[in-house]
Order: sequence, then C-alpha cells, then structure tokens
Amino acid sequence: MPARRTRTDGRPATPDHYATLGVHADATDAEIKHSYRKLMRAVHPDANADDPSANRKAAALNHAYEVLSEPGRRRAYDDARGRSSVRRYEVWAEQDGWEDIVAEHVPARRPPHVHAPPPRIEPDEIEVDMAELRARPRVRRTLRVTNACDCTLAGDVSTSEPWVWGPVGEIRVGPGGSKEFDIEIVARKVTFPGISRVVFVSRDWTGVVPVKITGYEAKRARTPRATESAYVAPRRRRALRQR
Repeated sequence: MPARRTRTDGRPATPDHYATLGVHADATDAEIKHSYRKLMRAVHPDANADDPSANRKAAALNHAYEVLSEPGRRRAYDDARGRSSVRRYEVWAEQDGWEDIVAEHVPARRPPHVHAPPPRIEPDEIEVDMAELRARPRVRRTLRVTNACDCTLAGDVSTSEPWVWGPVGEIRVGPGGSKEFDIEIVARKVTFPGISRVVFVSRDWTGVVPVKITGYEAKRARTPRATESAYVAPRRRRALRQR
C-alpha cells in the first residue's frame, strides 16, 4: 500500500488515490471498481488476521474508492491533484539535476486496452433496395453495439457519405451491455455507386458496417424509331432543292 506523501513544508499531502487502487489517472469507472474489489479481497482484515496493518490498508482502499467512484468528488480531487503537481514541478526545477528528477517521476506509458472478447456491431452489413427508396423518402435501419468486455465502451458514430444519417454525440456501452441506435438512408441524397459506411470509433476499437444500395440500373439512351412518314424537315427540303 503506497505511503502518504509529504509536502515540501513538512505537512502531509493528499494521498494518491490512483496509486492506492493501482490504476492510472485516466482509468474508467469500471476499471477503478474492478481494481478496488480485487485489492480489497487481498487485504481484507477477515482474510489477514495476522497482519496488524490490514485495517489501515482496507481503510485506505475504501477512502480512495469513495473519492474516485463519485464523479463530483473525483473531479475536485483531480483539480487539487493537478495544482499540487504544478507546485511539485516548481520545487524540482530549483534543484540541480532537475531533468533526472523529473525523468524518475514520469509514469510509465499505459499499455493499450485490449477488449476480450472484442465488441461487435450487428448487422455486419446493410443493403437497401432501390424499390424501397422509391417507396419511402427515408429508410431506417437499427444497429446494435454489444460490449462483452468488463470495461465501458465509449465512442462516436460517423458516416462516410452524406446520404446516410447517424446519431450525433457519444454512445456509451457499459460492461456486458449493448446499445441500439438508428441510421437513415435519405433517398433524394443518394449518389451512385451507392456505397457508404457507418463507423463507430472508440479509443481502443473501431467498428465498420458497409451500407450498399442494390437494384440500381443506369438509364439507357433512347434511340428514336425509324418511321415511314413523308414529312421532311424544312432545312432538309432546302438542302435537297439546292442539289
């Protein structure tokens, strides 16, 4: 369990709740909860009767989780922590070899999260027939994003062509949950060959669903039929008289 930090004036500083829970400062709510439960099972006083510091460790975990699990308290803690970090860097800057001091305190880069199993979007492809577009000005389809991982999946939806309209804003899918959203194909805006994509982009994953327009046939140029009419255009008659 990390020790309580000490300020430059000798007074105790605010404890690092992220270090207490073993997570990074940008950890999601689900990651914080998962780490808290895992650590609490390991240090709980009932399971560590021979450890005199078990109560202190459990209390530190509880306090850290109470602060970071509540959005308002977490924002206030992050703001105070940021101000403290600025003061700490100012103190380091006044010391010899400050570059080495800063380098020692730079946190390790967080490895990218790997969804296991990966999220999925259903259906994996959308086809809309021209007959349906002729019958209705807008054709709606529903997509479902399923998150089978224990993290919170957050991302935005975009489309590659303006004739496909999707939702605006962020879509969040909780651990083991799913979320549905609608897209619309606008008939009067369709351009051909009629291929677009719906793209769901999150920090660690991107899902793509192709959208295709089927049943389209290009118009053929009409060739006027030959007739046996005796009519001759005036320009043609003048040309024949001059011969």
